[in-house]
Amino acid sequence: MALRGLFYRLRRTAAHLARFRHIMAVLVKYGFEELAGIMARRFKVGLGSTGLPTARREELAQTKLARRVRLAMEELGPTFIKLGQLLSTRPDLIPADFVEELERLQDRVTPEKIEKIRQEIKQQLGNDPEVLFAQFDPVPIAAASIAQVHRAQTRDGRQAALKIRRPGIVRVIRTELEILEDLAALLKVRMKRAEGFDPQRMVREFAQAVLKEVNLSYEKRNLQRFRQNFADDLTVHVPEIFEEYCTEGILAMEHIDGIKPSQIEQLQKEGYDTKELARRGADFVLKQVFEYGFFHTDPHPGNFLVMKNNVLAPLDFGQVGRLNRQDRFLMQTIVLSIVQGDAEKVLHGLERAELIGDRTDPAELARDLEDLLDSYSHLPLKDIPFGEAIRRGFEIIRLHHIEPPRDFTLMLKCLMTIESFATGLDPDFQIIEHLRPYARKFTVEPIKPSALIRQLGKAAQEAGELAGRLPEDAGAIISKFRRGQFKIHVHHEHLEELDRTLDNSSNRIAFAVIIAALLIGSSMLVAQKGTVLGIISLEALGVAGYLTAAVIGIWLVISILRNRRY
Repeated sequence: MALRGLFYRLRRTAAHLARFRHIMAVLVKYGFEELAGIMARRFKVGLGSTGLPTARREELAQTKLARRVRLAMEELGPTFIKLGQLLSTRPDLIPADFVEELERLQDRVTPEKIEKIRQEIKQQLGNDPEVLFAQFDPVPIAAASIAQVHRAQTRDGRQAALKIRRPGIVRVIRTELEILEDLAALLKVRMKRAEGFDPQRMVREFAQAVLKEVNLSYEKRNLQRFRQNFADDLTVHVPEIFEEYCTEGILAMEHIDGIKPSQIEQLQKEGYDTKELARRGADFVLKQVFEYGFFHTDPHPGNFLVMKNNVLAPLDFGQVGRLNRQDRFLMQTIVLSIVQGDAEKVLHGLERAELIGDRTDPAELARDLEDLLDSYSHLPLKDIPFGEAIRRGFEIIRLHHIEPPRDFTLMLKCLMTIESFATGLDPDFQIIEHLRPYARKFTVEPIKPSALIRQLGKAAQEAGELAGRLPEDAGAIISKFRRGQFKIHVHHEHLEELDRTLDNSSNRIAFAVIIAALLIGSSMLVAQKGTVLGIISLEALGVAGYLTAAVIGIWLVISILRNRRY
């Protein structure tokens, strides 16, 4: 009822009606008459003539569907362009040919008139730019649909780049989002068979992303975090923020003078080391993914400048992703599986991350993964085409209805982008060789004693919580069983190995518990004074406990490594 009420109000809004007519006209122009007709009937909007000249129909018949979708989005304007750009980052949801086309979408807009920009600055900062700054350049150095950038000089002599939100853009985007929500609801009804694609979910995801992007305070927080993460990295320079000039509608940062990484000839002419720049660009992204779990989602050459001494300066921090430790562990599993040709490891990683649902056949998935990895098993590491392997992996993800977290997909797409960035600077660069040390480092990351104690404490707390929940969980299981809703999934492959596996696992768990007990007990003893039976001091007994735990621990690690499958 609420949705019908929304449709009712929208149909009576003149601006919406005019926009609907324009959308339908563009759909007809690019051969989507059926969809335009459905819109006309659903929203009670006149469609007008739907006939296309014969020559136009023949031209459309020779044009691929993905290209027609991309051309239509370009004509529909900035909001639809941004939606297409978002879709291009989701190869887990749409076919590869659509991804390739939508990646070509360009945000081409005419700069806002300077009078309106001055009014926006005055509204945001309380005064005219000529009063606030020693110098203000009225000609923008960059312009996009949401904001444009002007150069300025502060009163204390600092060179600034002012990212200024276009006046009225928030209202325009909210209106466009309402229209997109209506169109998505309509598409969902017409796309019942497309189980792997939910247009309403995509529009909601897009709305969240674009509403963050129009709030420049959000980008400022991202920029602050990047500055903190790379404060000690001499190969990367993240622009300084000028806090006193920042608002929701203005982001003021240090102006960077440099050369775009895509200008290869100029870089070489001025003596820059393009091979080193390729390595630094890859390091910049891989550190974000594996060390910080916070990454720039679009590291293409246009979002960087190269400064003196081969220093990279990243730009535009509006779009970022976040990874938890489980996501990073899954990424590490995928990378090492590609290197080792181990499809079973990928399957176990997906199961551990709970990404395999009821619609996925594990046996079929395993076969497709084996076929994928077998394609590269005969190649030396440096010759494995990482980007191609990931693209084929996305096809498998779509085919088997696997739904990875959005930011995990963005991270994989980000790695494909940085591979293209790096090979543009150094054709011999191999991202997978560069990536493997990060994955291994994440796997064998050392645990400090303090962290170990925290983990043991957390484990004890979780065990206590589990014991407390046990009666309630048991009651829920029994209740489901009585209602006939209890389901058991049995995977009986290699059943003959189950007894040995359980025996080994239980032994390892027992030794791990003994080691933990020795560590905790020894930690208590070494801090005490006194002796046992007047012979052995408590401190010495604690040290002996540490040594015993170390010996058992080393033996346990060797045992695990010997039985580990590579």
